[in-house]
Amino acid sequence: MGIIIIVNLITSITIFLGGCCMKKYASSPVDYTIGFKTKRSMASKEAWYFANNKCGSIWLAIGAAGFVLTLAAFFVIQPDLSSISGDHAQFFLLILQSAAIIFSLILTEKQLKKKFDINEKK
Repeated sequence: MGIIIIVNLITSITIFLGGCCMKKYASSPVDYTIGFKTKRSMASKEAWYFANNKCGSIWLAIGAAGFVLTLAAFFVIQPDLSSISGDHAQFFLLILQSAAIIFSLILTEKQLKKKFDINEKK
């Protein structure tokens, strides 16, 4: 069970740091190296700021919640290291964090579309 806990902790810390970076660079000019990079988010400075600020906030929350839930599952829910149910709980948290990241990307893109409504001609 030790490896999956380490993976969960690293994952949640990485998500949290990614959120910090998005929030920090949200006010900078559109950048091709870091940030929420989609066609809509890079269309204008306002869209860039909105997308990075919104997604960064969500990632900060996901990272913090993932970290707390990983520690809670380790110390409170399943303190027995040899138990298979502890592995299942940690694996479930890893899947939950991954799903939350995907959801945050979809949510941010939908909000961009709603707020900036870029008419794309195909």
